Amino acid sequence: MTFQLEGDASQIYEQVLVPLWFGRWAEALVDVLSLKPAESVLDIACGTGVTTRLASSKVGPNGRVDGLDNNASMLAQAISIGAGENTRWIAGDAGNTGLPADSYDVVLSQHGYHYFPDKPRALREFRRVLVGGGRMAFSVWDGHSPYTLALCAAVGRHISPDVASKQRAQRETPTSDLLAEQVRAAGFSDIHVERQELEIEVPLAREFVPLHLGSMPIAAAFQSLSEDRRQRLVDDVQTALNEYVRGDRVVYPDAVHVAVGVNGAV
Repeated sequence: MTFQLEGDASQIYEQVLVPLWFGRWAEALVDVLSLKPAESVLDIACGTGVTTRLASSKVGPNGRVDGLDNNASMLAQAISIGAGENTRWIAGDAGNTGLPADSYDVVLSQHGYHYFPDKPRALREFRRVLVGGGRMAFSVWDGHSPYTLALCAAVGRHISPDVASKQRAQRETPTSDLLAEQVRAAGFSDIHVERQELEIEVPLAREFVPLHLGSMPIAAAFQSLSEDRRQRLVDDVQTALNEYVRGDRVVYPDAVHVAVGVNGAV
């Protein structure tokens, strides 16, 4: 599975999903790692760079942060936003970064691991570029939220089961036990997987759903619907989420698993 965006989808992603979703999860992920001034950090599958920029602010001017991604559109968006002088952007693959071994204190990845086509290879690459005793952490969704369940059901009814399956697959992630097993098999130690939960607030479906789907790989399928069909899809999502409506917002719980490991014996 891959996550590739085209056209202006990456800009919508940065302007809509980062403030509402990924910026908050970036803070939770970075907190787990307790980044220190002057550390070197590699953010793999950095997307539009929200986690990279946060890490840059934590390690300070004497630190170093590299953001790596294989999606040209996302990386271009990250570059256009910019970051501190201690940050650079790299086009590359998670399983074969081409970066020197033993060159980072920390490797992190927010919501990228699920899309890596060869997860064991990617984890071995994480470990290869880490110094001895270096820390690694990555986050994946802990299954579906009330919002994504409602959205995928509506996509299945109004677009197609195949498109819904594609959207649903983004949340079909490994269990915490399997994540720990995969990290252990790559040679990491001091492994633990923690569950983080946040209360998410988004605009009502009539505003949020078109923006959200416009930032997804299935954007073209949604846009190809008639105006009436798009509206019925949005209405279905809103009806399914009525119990989560608070004024002009939809408020619902969501969760991720964060897998953490150390390069070497502890």
